Amino acid sequence: MTTWLSEKEYRQSGALSVGMTINVAFLEEIKTDFDFRSTLNQVYKKVNQRPDEPPQRIAGWLCDLRDQLETYFALEEFFGYFQQDEVSNIGVSRKAAKKTAEHETLFLQLSALIDLTEQIVYHECSSAITIENVRRDFDRFCQSLADHELDEMELIMQMFNEDIGVGD
Repeated sequence: MTTWLSEKEYRQSGALSVGMTINVAFLEEIKTDFDFRSTLNQVYKKVNQRPDEPPQRIAGWLCDLRDQLETYFALEEFFGYFQQDEVSNIGVSRKAAKKTAEHETLFLQLSALIDLTEQIVYHECSSAITIENVRRDFDRFCQSLADHELDEMELIMQMFNEDIGVGD
């Protein structure tokens, strides 16, 4: 379903400033072909299923994950999302802009977790902060990332259905 707007409605909607949409084929390919999900699952298992791992090793795994996350988000932002002069679907445009903005938030969340882990390694924090705090925060990060990914997949499906239509 396409929404047609008058020029006045378009300018008042804020879509002109957003102007973001997605490239369904590329974004879907990035999500299925890039091996980030496998890396995330491996790190999650290591962090949560190895209670005696030294904090230095956990910090290393989280750093490796952050490097992968950075590449993953860069691929999405450069090939999966793009600016568009004219937006036919303002709702998609707003959602796409929100999803790309979440990339920075998620990246910073993981970076803060790495900083906390390194503070534990170098005894730069209160003794009340333990690796269990890191595990709990990592679970929260993983849930935030999973919610983000689900929203992106729903956006892909919405765009896919609008592009080819849905059979009755």
